[in-house]
Amino acid sequence: MSKLNVFFFLFIIIACKNNNEKSKWQQADYYLKKINSDTIRETEKVKYIDTLYNNLINSKNDSINRNLLFDVVREYFKIDHNETYLKTTRELLELSVAKKDTSHIAKSLCFIGDYYENSSKIDSAFEYYSKAEKLYKKINDSLNIGRLTLYKAGILYDAGIYTESEIETAKALKILIKSNHERLIYEGYNLMAITLEELNNYKTSLKYFNMALDQLDKMELNNYPKNKIFQSKASVYNNIGRVYEKTQNYQAAINLYNKGLQTQNLKQDYPKLYAMLLNNLAYSKMKIGNYTNVDNLFSEALKIRDSLQITAGIISSKVSIGEYYLQKKDTLKSLKFFKEGFALAKKIKSSYDVKNTLKLLSENDIQNKDYYSKLYIKISDSLQNIERTTRNKFARIAYETEQVEEHNEILSKKNKYILTSSVIGILFLSFLFIVYRLKIKNKELLFIQEQQESNEKIYQLMMKQQQLNETVRNDERNRIAMELHDGIINRIFTTRFNLMQLQPEQVEKKEQLVNELINAEAEIRKVSHDLQQNLFFKDNSFQEAITNLVETQQNEFHTEFGLSIDKYIDWSLITSESKIHIYRIIQEALHNVNKYSKAEKCFVFILKTGDKITIRISDNGIGFNPDKIKLGIGLKNMKQRTKSLNGTFKINSDNEETTIEVIF
Repeated sequence: MSKLNVFFFLFIIIACKNNNEKSKWQQADYYLKKINSDTIRETEKVKYIDTLYNNLINSKNDSINRNLLFDVVREYFKIDHNETYLKTTRELLELSVAKKDTSHIAKSLCFIGDYYENSSKIDSAFEYYSKAEKLYKKINDSLNIGRLTLYKAGILYDAGIYTESEIETAKALKILIKSNHERLIYEGYNLMAITLEELNNYKTSLKYFNMALDQLDKMELNNYPKNKIFQSKASVYNNIGRVYEKTQNYQAAINLYNKGLQTQNLKQDYPKLYAMLLNNLAYSKMKIGNYTNVDNLFSEALKIRDSLQITAGIISSKVSIGEYYLQKKDTLKSLKFFKEGFALAKKIKSSYDVKNTLKLLSENDIQNKDYYSKLYIKISDSLQNIERTTRNKFARIAYETEQVEEHNEILSKKNKYILTSSVIGILFLSFLFIVYRLKIKNKELLFIQEQQESNEKIYQLMMKQQQLNETVRNDERNRIAMELHDGIINRIFTTRFNLMQLQPEQVEKKEQLVNELINAEAEIRKVSHDLQQNLFFKDNSFQEAITNLVETQQNEFHTEFGLSIDKYIDWSLITSESKIHIYRIIQEALHNVNKYSKAEKCFVFILKTGDKITIRISDNGIGFNPDKIKLGIGLKNMKQRTKSLNGTFKINSDNEETTIEVIF
């Protein structure tokens, strides 16, 4: 095959591959656009997601498909189909493990961690995030290491383990600042700030909140979506306000809450944050004795939280309203709201809110003070035990993850030792096998050399035959030229001269001259016919060689041999090297028929279909099983010669017929 052909063949393969990949992306992009359309109904969205997932999960397990599957699985998460999300993510994990794709295994584990965090199973979420983090460390993916460290820090914060959360957040920020991921850096600053707030380190907390605001300003300059920037800033203003509340700087808190409430479209786009700011503004105003519109602010915040079914927010509103009525000296209403808050806190098992509402009830419900006080002490002790247990649980998860990693390293070292020993043994056996194969190879090379010498002889014979044919053709051309010159041209000249001298009244002479022209025409036709016959048989030396090969076949089974060659094949377009391959393939096939087939008949067909030539050798002998029989040198050579022709080689055989077919 020429270099140009090889290049073209590779180009076609790459182009087909690229087209397939492009087709996958286009199909997935079409479905994802449908899924994320604002006009689509929930049921239709689920159908589109299911269809796209099934198409991809039943396709080839390659990195392109898995990347698309991650996008589809994420859509299940967005529409809160949590169990389907977990099931499909686990299937995606199995596909990634099958291909030993560390990056995709880690990503699958991270997705499973997201499921457990969303389901408030924070210990399981912490475990899966830790496993994913270890894998990302193996491949030095610093961005995802930082991301997962930050996620773990957030879980520790939610669990009330603030000191460990501060440590993990510091680790995450150290990595994320180097990666320059703007959003994650902001989230790291914000998490560090609220963690330090819980640790009563208010001064440093404010420092990190301001760093978070500066980071949001940078993101705004880099064209980060403005609505998300405004929402994040409003959230930071609220958090800073909470710090000022705890330090009893209520006026500064009020200013920040008002600043947050001025955010464009906050109520419509982020009602949860809007209600939080309203409630906190009312609380700070109450604390400085400014009751103007406070009850309306509290009521509106509670109404929004109730409509959104934000139970934690409802508890916060009820406690704040209870404190408002307490400050207004309306103890009955105050206790009513505290008790409602306590009941909801128990319902959602919010340790912080249960403890807070019990403390308020024990301090203000004179009649039931002893009951609430004892319950408060009991729950405080229980919460301390739970906090200690939780702290130990997360420490154990982290330790066990490390232990698994160390165990894997030990196993890896053992496997390396076993592998090294196996490789040495295999190399020794391979050496012995190579020596044995070299001996066989030498025999094969001698055989191939003999074949090449035979090919050369055949080629020389074909060249001689072609030279003889050319000589015959030249002789024939010379003969025709002489016939034209000596016979026809002289006759026409004489006739023309006589016609010029002819008188009108010489009728008989005219008829003689006309007959002379008719004879000249017949002679021209004969010469033309001879010339066409000569052209038709041009370059038929190879065809004659094949014909001679088939017609001279004989064997002890008295097989009848036949040949059919398509007359439309232009043999001049086929190289001498290719002709030798064709001759040898037919020769070897006929040799096998003579030796093994016991056939009554054998036919050789050489056909032209479009731009392809088909060589088909069929016999009605005893046949053989191509899958079970060991290929001999002859069949191997036929396959190799077919490969040299850039063709395809097929053998079909049963008890009644054997057909060998070469198409090139």
